[in-house]
Order: sequence, then C-alpha cells, then structure tokens
Amino acid sequence: MSSPAADPDRTASPVVAAVDGSAASMGAVHAAAGSAQRLGVPLRLVRVVPQPGDDPGDQRAAHVEFERAVQQLDEARRTVVALLPALPVNAVVRRGRAAHELQTESVGAAQVVLGEHTGPGLGLVAGELARRTASPLLLHRTVDRPTGPVVVGLDCLPGTETLLEVAAEEAHRRGTALHVLHGRMSRTASSLVLAAEQRLLERLADRARGDHHPLQVHVQAVATNATTLLLTAAADAQVLVLGRRTPGARRRTSSTGSSVLLRAACPVLLVPGPLRGEDGTLHPRAVAHQRAGSSA
Repeated sequence: MSSPAADPDRTASPVVAAVDGSAASMGAVHAAAGSAQRLGVPLRLVRVVPQPGDDPGDQRAAHVEFERAVQQLDEARRTVVALLPALPVNAVVRRGRAAHELQTESVGAAQVVLGEHTGPGLGLVAGELARRTASPLLLHRTVDRPTGPVVVGLDCLPGTETLLEVAAEEAHRRGTALHVLHGRMSRTASSLVLAAEQRLLERLADRARGDHHPLQVHVQAVATNATTLLLTAAADAQVLVLGRRTPGARRRTSSTGSSVLLRAACPVLLVPGPLRGEDGTLHPRAVAHQRAGSSA
C-alpha cells in the first residue's frame, strides 16, 4: 500500500511528461501523473513539434501539426483530470528538436517521464536525454507493475549516498521495500572486499532511510555480474533506480547502466549526480524533490 499522496503544491517544480500522440506516450502520461501525485507537485504535459521551414507549404503543414498537437495535449489533460481531479495539470506545445526542448524542460523539473521506444535501442530522444537531463528521467515501460520493491543498483563510487536518498524516497512514497544491490565481478571481489562494501552500503542505507520508518531496506553485495543481478531483480520490481555519472566522467552511463536501460523489464529511474555540490548545497534540480519529501 502506497503512502498518502502529498497535497499538490502548484508552485513546485512539475513532473514533465513527453507526449507525442502514441500509446506509449499515454502510458508515460499515466506514469507521470502517478509520480506527480506521490510527490505532491503539478503535472506538465509537453508536446514538441518541429520548427516550420520558410516555404509556405511547410508553414501550412506546420500549422496543421501544431493544431493536432494542441488537440492531443487537451485529450491527454482531460484524461488525467478525470482520473485525478485534484492534480494540477498544465500543457504546452514547444517548437524545436524534441530532445533539446525536453532537456530545457528538465531544468528545475522534479522528473521527466518518457514512454517506451518501440524500435531498437532506446531511441534518439531517450538516448540523448539519458545522457543530459538536469532532472531524474523515468523511462516508462509498457509493463506496469503496481507491486514489488524499488530496486537500486549501486557501485560504491561517489554519488552512492545521493542515489540511495532518491531510491529511499521513491520506495517510501510507493509504500514498498527498497532493495539495494551491488554486484562485483573482478579479481578484487574477495570476501573481505564484499563484506566491507556490504557494511558500507548498510550504513548508507540506514542514513538514507532517515524518517521513512517503517521502510524495509534489504542490502546485498555479491560477487556476480552487476548487469545480470539488476536485470534479474528488475523482473519483479516496480521501478529500478540507476545513477548517471557526473558531468566530468568520460562516459555518462556505464556499460552496466547502458545494458540495463535497454533490457530492464520494469520502468527505470535514471538519476543524474551528484545532486549536491561539494559545499553540501542542493543543486536546483534537487530542490523540488526535497520540498516534496518535507511535505509528506
């Protein structure tokens, strides 16, 4: 049973749902509405259409597409309002390149939600946003699993504590357990190393639990392939939480993260890190999340 939804704060940073008229994007709208309700923030529906060219024919076609986008957004908004009448919902059509406009929307957003790509890979938009969003990115899947734990995959590198805080808050708001997983498959994966990592993660998990009692937290550090460990756990999870490497990293997403993003059988919440600066102050994208947590 999930925790009671927070009263919506109309001034808070919204959950942004990308809408394109597809069935997958409507699934993302419903998932985003659930996230907004749990966080107690507004829902913002965003439809992106291309910039019109200079040719009059292109401009006429662009006008027709713009009007169709407005209609699709209105239908999506009315669907959400019918299900969650207390949830503040607004909608906007933006002109430009989809990934760029959604990245702009992510600045200050509590979360951005994308529907599942029907073709191979993540898709161009999801792939770019997975590398660049300023806010957490929820990649929705067509499988909607209302039961099961929140699973977080950790590598014991900088950013682990922040990621645990986000995952604990997600589990608390969903009213479910948090499973903390760390897989290590290397020559350094001795029993002593794994035992030390287990103790470290248990301490960090206790700290992340904070006031979220009686949140159940299970920690597992094992000598196994991290990708296999996370994909197995994702088969029964409500959502899988992963971290994105800091902007200074050579690659924003690890090979494990990239593989799991593509293959996980549940929604994946990708969290940029760190959410705090070296002086301990929150970055702008974390303010909405902290505000929602304090309103529970």
